[in-house]
Formats: sequence, structure tokens, C-alpha cells
Amino acid sequence: MDLQFEHVVVLMLENRSFDHLFGYLGKGEGVPPQGFVNTLRSGGTETPFTTRKAGDFIAVGQGPSHSLKQTNEQLFGVTKPTPEQSAQVPPMTGFVQSFYTSLSYDLRRHPTDHELQQVMNCFDPVQIPVLSELARSFVLCDHWFSDVPGPTMPNRAFVHAATSQGYTYNADWKPKFTCKTIYDRINADPALSWRVYSHDEDDVHELYPDLDKNAANHVPFEVNFTADVADDRLATYSFITPAFIGSPQHPVNSMHAPADIRPAEKLVADIYQALKSAPEVWKKTLFIIVFDECGGYFDHVPPPACVSPDGIPGRTDESFLVPFDFQRLGLRVPTILVSPWLQPGLDSTVYSHSTIPGSIIEAFQLPGGFLTKRDEMAAKLTAKYLVRDAARVWREDVPDLVIPVQPTSLDDMQRELLNGSVNLDPHPEQRNTLRTQDIQDPAQAKAFIRTQYAKHMEHFLARRKIDDGAAPGSLTTDRALPSTMISPARVAELVSQEPKRGLRP
Repeated sequence: MDLQFEHVVVLMLENRSFDHLFGYLGKGEGVPPQGFVNTLRSGGTETPFTTRKAGDFIAVGQGPSHSLKQTNEQLFGVTKPTPEQSAQVPPMTGFVQSFYTSLSYDLRRHPTDHELQQVMNCFDPVQIPVLSELARSFVLCDHWFSDVPGPTMPNRAFVHAATSQGYTYNADWKPKFTCKTIYDRINADPALSWRVYSHDEDDVHELYPDLDKNAANHVPFEVNFTADVADDRLATYSFITPAFIGSPQHPVNSMHAPADIRPAEKLVADIYQALKSAPEVWKKTLFIIVFDECGGYFDHVPPPACVSPDGIPGRTDESFLVPFDFQRLGLRVPTILVSPWLQPGLDSTVYSHSTIPGSIIEAFQLPGGFLTKRDEMAAKLTAKYLVRDAARVWREDVPDLVIPVQPTSLDDMQRELLNGSVNLDPHPEQRNTLRTQDIQDPAQAKAFIRTQYAKHMEHFLARRKIDDGAAPGSLTTDRALPSTMISPARVAELVSQEPKRGLRP
């Protein structure tokens, strides 16, 4: 084939649904003016939680769950749908219900309505200027679905091999897959090449021990990617994994909750700028930004049916696993195709992660053919984008990106003080550093410490008053959200309502 591009660069970010990131972008099938509603019980009549134009940079707890069981609950309202339920169009009303389950576990208490609202919140485009600008300026795919209604590892397996060989869970990243991958297909053509750029985790190296690879195939992203672009040394196919583990110098930039999403915006902008700064390379490179799965965040589009990749059923050898036949896709995720050869547009074709290996195999006519039935049957990017089209015009009007202000990380001393502040909590069950491990921003840490101090002092002062003879009652403020300032009114309420023994640390 006469191809438009010699290089394809794929960045797979983490855990965001289409509505969550682009529901209010005004491009594609997003959130209508009336919004969407979930309730605490799927399909119930409790207080409604409505989609809102206000995303959260940092998630509460560990963020929404996205296991197969919890994704089932988000879709159908039950963790183990019957065959009859699975055959129906899912109502998409269980996101709050599912989040309540996972957040109660994370916080060891009942979540507040404000906390539960996070799963329904959708970003205002001004909050994510990099992704919003690229989605407006290039091709936004608004019906791209993850391949598995479950977590990270099986979905990353599909982008590499169009199967997860029956895995629907992360399995501690210990599976050693025996299937062939897109990289095996590329190896079969000596004229082509591949390279994985990683920040810490390298799932290609870890999951495929039989893959023929060398040191040149696996390199750190820092320095290497920009240098390869500048020196016109990009491989035919490049796969970039973000940072899952953060440090003050290099924060998590995967977008995986609960971490702040703004470093991922910077990563996208850095890749874009590296390509844009090398025009001759830019002219022959397609940059694909995709997300592995929805991360449990609300989306309103039901996943469609699909073909099983290889007839291998979902594993049920662990007690927490539920059956799955791989004949329906996961939830919708944002995907952007970036190249100055492409006019701003919207592609509503139903794609999945298997589209990527299928398209590469088809476009470059790789020996061995498709990997599984899934990439064979998946819609391809080949004819629309990869094959040269004389009508395409190189654009000079591509945008410059504005990177959002990045969060400032805590140093070791600040982290120690933050963790220690949980011991000020008057409720013993809350003295757990799990509450602080998600906090990365100093301003958020300061507010947390001041809140802990205020709670401690309120209970201390109330206890003193009771010791001086005030009559105790029954506490109703255990789960109230205290201010960062000491409240005399709250102290008085504690005096009047809390049993004397309940105020003891």
C-alpha cells in the first residue's frame, strides 16, 4: 500500500471515559443539556446524582473501581448479570452505586454525597486545555471502546495482542502470555521496527516473555523519545507507557486515579511538541492518544457486542472472578488521531483497542496476518487515515498547546507531617495513612492538616467542657465535614450530643 505515514506513535493513558473527559467539549456524542442521572441504587428513587461540568483533578479514595464485577454493576446495576440481563441494552445507571461500594472500602466509612458526585463529574474543556485543543483540532473518535469491561492489564493486552487469553483482571501483572503480538508481526518484516518507551512499567516486556526483543526495543521515555524524533530515528511502531509511580521530580502522568491528571496533559503536550519541532518527521508520523479503559467514570453509551478473539472464556479460577465470554466490549474511551495531514473532524465508527494492531497489520501487510478474530473483525484505520490520499493537504494552522499549571509535589518532610496528622483525628478508625497517600498537592495537604487539627481541637474543647460538668447526649456529627477552622458552634453541639466516653481519644 502507498501509506501516508511511515511511523505510528501510540500513547495509552489510563482510566477515563469519553463523557468524563469530553462530555462537555461540544464535539461528538457527549452530555446533552439535560444531563444524565444515576442514583445510589441503580434505577432507584433516591437523591439524584447528575452529570456536572466540573471535573476533579484528584480523586477521593482510590477513585472508582473498574474490575469486571464493578463494571458490570455500572452497566447493569448488578455485579453478575444473568445471560438474560447481559443480552439487554445496559441502562448505565450503576456508576454511583458501584462507587459507593469501592469508596466505602477505601475510606472505611460511608461516603458523603459530595464525594460520590465525583464519578458523575465531567471536565470543563478549560480544565484540560491540551486534550481539549487536540480533540478540537484533529480527529476525535467518539465511539472507541475498550476491549474488556474491566481493568488495565487485560485492556493493554488487547492493544498488544488482540486478546488477553481469558484474563479479565490484573492478576498482579504475573501472566506470561503465549500468544503472538503486533511486535512479533513487525519482527517478521526486517524492513520494519518497533520500540517501547516506558517511564516505569513496561507491559510488553513483562507480559510477553517469548517475544524476540533486544535492548533497542525497550528504552526509557525521558531523553530517548525526543532524541529519536529529532534525529529521525523513530521506529515504524512506537508504544509509549506513562508513569504509574510518581516522585517529586517526576509525578504520575498516567491519569490513573487517584493521581492528579495535569501531569498527563504535560506528557501529551511534550510528545506533540517533540513531533511538531521536527517537521520532516511530523510529516510521516501519526500520533494516537488512547485510554485503556473508563476507570469506572460515568459514560452514557452502552458498549456494543463483539466477537470473541479466540474462544477462550474468562477465567473463573479465583473466587472473586465472574464469568465473561468476551462477546461485548468495555466502555467508551476518548481517542484522538493527531497529524497535520488530518482536518479537524469527528469519527463515530465503532473502534476498539484491537483496531490498532489490526490496522498496523493490514496497512503494512505484515507476515502472519491478523492476531485473533478480534483484530481481524475490528474496524480499521487503514483506508481512512493510513493510506495516502491525494486530496489531503498539509496544514500549517496546527495549534500551539498551553500546558496547565502543574501541581507541586510534597517533599519528604511535608509527607511525614501530613501522614502524622491522621493521628489527630478524634475517631480511632480514621487514624490511617490510607487517607493521605493520594494527596500530592501542598495546598490540599495544608487543608487536610488544618481540618485534622480543627477536628481534634473541637473534640478536645468539648471534652473539657463535659469534664467541667456539661451534660452529654448522643453524637450526630461523626460524619460531618468539618471546617479548617475551629467552630465554637460545633464544640457546643459536641458537648450537647456526644456521650462523654465518645470524646475520649
